[in-house]
Amino acid sequence: MSRFFKPYEGNRPYLFISYAHKQSEEVVSTIRILHEKGWRLWYDEGIPAGSDWPANIAAHMQGCAGVIFFESERALESPNCYSEMSTAYRLKKPCMVVRLEDTQRDKKWKDILEGKKEIPVIDSPEARAEAILKSGFVTRRYHRSWTEHIPWSAIGLTASLLFFLLSAGALFALRSGLWNPAAPAVNEAAVEPETAEPEEEEAVPEVIDLGEAERFFAVTFPDADQERAIRSALGISEGDIMRGQMADLDRLYICGNMVMKSLDRVFFDENGVCRVNGAPVIQGTVSDLTPLTYAVRLEKLGLLCQPLNDISDLNSHVLLKELSLAGSTVEDIAPLEDLPSLETLHLEHTGVRDLTSLDDFARLTEVTVSRDMLPVSWGAEAGFSVVLVE
Repeated sequence: MSRFFKPYEGNRPYLFISYAHKQSEEVVSTIRILHEKGWRLWYDEGIPAGSDWPANIAAHMQGCAGVIFFESERALESPNCYSEMSTAYRLKKPCMVVRLEDTQRDKKWKDILEGKKEIPVIDSPEARAEAILKSGFVTRRYHRSWTEHIPWSAIGLTASLLFFLLSAGALFALRSGLWNPAAPAVNEAAVEPETAEPEEEEAVPEVIDLGEAERFFAVTFPDADQERAIRSALGISEGDIMRGQMADLDRLYICGNMVMKSLDRVFFDENGVCRVNGAPVIQGTVSDLTPLTYAVRLEKLGLLCQPLNDISDLNSHVLLKELSLAGSTVEDIAPLEDLPSLETLHLEHTGVRDLTSLDDFARLTEVTVSRDMLPVSWGAEAGFSVVLVE
């Protein structure tokens, strides 16, 4: 029998499992025990071949109600694990850390794991699974109900059988005279009701699936330019924009105070002034990028000529392939080191002078800068090319 099991797929609360693939044997031997005890778990062994792997990961992270991170040195060195956990941190997902070995966390890991509930190093998968269940983190909301164990085919067959029996019983009652639908109704008001002590109903707490409910929360926009651009991209002219709708965005371009469908008509003149079809662009007002954290499927993003000082909210966009910050006031691009899919980065006419934080990007192939930014430094072993534009 394979040690792997089918991950949970559905709309009820489930736990996302983050781990290093080279230690899948230790992890799966533990979570299989939880799975067999009825807990809803998702892990990436269930991604179908040929599907969009990063998009699948991002969608399940967005939909989960909590995260269990199996910490090891390999996991701390894994860009995929860091992308998953930093995304969980940005989305404020409840997290628990299960230590597989003693580790040394660097600053970026300390920041996102600080204060999380932890399970110490335990060698036995059985004892480790028992410790997870006793931790208080894995609550009943993650457990499968008895109806989830019954296949829909069995439910349909049972319903059909009950309908047949009820129909047969009604037909027999009609023919035997036991039931006459035309008989006069009994005047219930004339019947003396029996007095009985009312039973107290036990209060049942309402269970709210926060992971699913969050999709229906309205997004609050801190500036009009950002709201106008997102409404245009989604085709929503009025009413609230929900977080779940934001997840449908795959590209967004805001140039100054203008909404763009592409950046083909945008250029900078010899004085560094941004223009569209020759007309100068008015400086935009986008500075708070919090609403964009809900656009988890963004692949292309342009924030041109914006007063950007803090771009840390961009580091949850694990699918982002192309990013333009041209003409914006950004100076520090270190937060972008959490974007594993980034291929092209436009930085012309910004305050950026140091590209060394991008040296370890596996997919980054091109970074554009302008003469007014020189000198710009980056590592000798960096895998991307720096293109100088006017």
